[in-house]
Amino acid sequence: MNGFARRQSIVKVRYLEIANFRGIRHIKWHILADFIALIGPGDSTKTTLLDALGLVLCPTYRSQFTDADFTDCNLDMPIRIEAAVTELPDSIVTENQFGHDRSGISPDGRLEHDSVPGTEECLLIRLEVDHTLEPVWRVVRPDAPDEGRPISAAQRQKLGFSRIGDYTDQHLKWSRSSALTRLTEQRSEMAAVGLAAQRRAREAIFESLGGADLLQEAADEAANRARRLGSAPFTRLRPGLEPPSTSLAQPLLLHNESVPLTSYGLGTRRLTSIAIHDPGASSAEPQILAIDEIEHGLEPHRLAALLTTLKSRAADGHAQIFLTTHSPITIENLQPPDAHVVRSTAGITTVTRVSESLGIDYGGIRKCPSALLSRRVLVGEGSTEFGFLRELLNRTDSFYGAAGKAGSAALGIAVVDGGGGTSAAQKAAIFAGLGYTTALLIDNDDSNADAQVEAAIAAGVTVIRWEPGRAIEDALIDDLDAHGLKDLIALAAELKSESAVRDPIQAKLAKPCGQLEGLDPTAWISQTGKAAGEILSAVQAASCGRNVNTGEQASSKGWFKSIDAGKALGGFVWDRRDALRGTAFMQRMQQLIAFAYAPASAPENDDHHES
Repeated sequence: MNGFARRQSIVKVRYLEIANFRGIRHIKWHILADFIALIGPGDSTKTTLLDALGLVLCPTYRSQFTDADFTDCNLDMPIRIEAAVTELPDSIVTENQFGHDRSGISPDGRLEHDSVPGTEECLLIRLEVDHTLEPVWRVVRPDAPDEGRPISAAQRQKLGFSRIGDYTDQHLKWSRSSALTRLTEQRSEMAAVGLAAQRRAREAIFESLGGADLLQEAADEAANRARRLGSAPFTRLRPGLEPPSTSLAQPLLLHNESVPLTSYGLGTRRLTSIAIHDPGASSAEPQILAIDEIEHGLEPHRLAALLTTLKSRAADGHAQIFLTTHSPITIENLQPPDAHVVRSTAGITTVTRVSESLGIDYGGIRKCPSALLSRRVLVGEGSTEFGFLRELLNRTDSFYGAAGKAGSAALGIAVVDGGGGTSAAQKAAIFAGLGYTTALLIDNDDSNADAQVEAAIAAGVTVIRWEPGRAIEDALIDDLDAHGLKDLIALAAELKSESAVRDPIQAKLAKPCGQLEGLDPTAWISQTGKAAGEILSAVQAASCGRNVNTGEQASSKGWFKSIDAGKALGGFVWDRRDALRGTAFMQRMQQLIAFAYAPASAPENDDHHES
């Protein structure tokens, strides 16, 4: 033991900086968690982050680079990836290894030249690749003028990084650098088993090939031709396997009885591969485990169970786990601090950890997990607005598609039900705080929501709201002509019933009042003896489910207070968009469409290696 002796612990990555690597022009990421689920839209560089981490900690020298690995294929700007790793194993910080090369990282992620009080000691490992495409790994010090010291593949292997991605089957074989090979403590025994098996197979081939075999006939003909050319006096040419070697060029493979595991379903193969990596099963070495698209091939119940296990491994200190996901089911099984939202704009990538302080509010947005995988979020106040926006985007998608333009799905737009009342504005503010470009469509007939709306605006939300005292139904009816109003009442009767539409209007008209008949509001004027304005106010109150005298609203009694009814309302507006042109209502619709279909400013950037 020397002055550098330490206790064995689990290596952690606490800092990652990347420059000019694929879709990432630059990122500085201070990593505080041990379980990190990277979420966000496609092409936001989630997989590129895992790739960069795997390359800088790569336990081999076999990493291959191409011009396409440089941002914009610009070879004048070298690739640079730096990772600060802490809780280092004894074997790597001895005096003759990197004991004198340790730096420090402060609680706020600042790197220091030395491990001074108030910092955690770390090694800063840098990978650089220039136009020659040759990777160079070094241990460096922050702001040091020298180039640092080389770190070998064997030394990096002690950091225990493992990656599970597209090539799941490699970990089901005893091949070079596979997880099964690392599990096999006696390498020489493994090689001996492989050699013996190859030798037996070689002898079996010799025995099974008879003299009349077609393969033997071909070998005999080859011998005759060789003899005629004076090659060599062969005594007996025959087919056979190559002599065995310890290279395991044809590696051993896991079988269930006689069935190779590579013939099983993708989910079973991936789970088995992850199980082989399971850091909770052994404390033999540190482990940093990265899993790309964890949901790939897994049913919801198996995915949920896997996430529970992995989170417990990280919580128990057995591993640091990084994963990416495009699955709403994964998000539903995360706690706020597990989720890290990845955004990329013009090559600048950011990772935002979801705050523990979101608490119940995060639970609210977790009910719409698909939105966390989008680029932009459009929040509708409640069921009416949610259905309305969904149909408005569906119709606009069809219209734009016919003109060869991108639809809302291609642009990464998610529509979210805000849950009504004040919660919609709160939800919109949370999305904006996580870096999502967010808009909110909300009524203006409930002053209790005013403070939350102002907070949402302060958070950067685009708020689209009606005039004071107006809901979406009020605003639409204000701008409909007589024919449009009659058609709207007919639509409501189709969705509910004639009596369910007419009776509330009758009840809201002041007494005395004649009996309403039919569904034509123009005819109701003569039937009731009421002025057109009174009829219109009663229709608006009934459509909203609002008491015409108190202004209080009973949402279940409104005409369009469901998602399907909201969609019907959206279709109604779309079909009458020409008649509504220039109205205050249509101006807000145009504002919504402009938000949803604004071209992405470099479509969240080009992670061309992300599935």
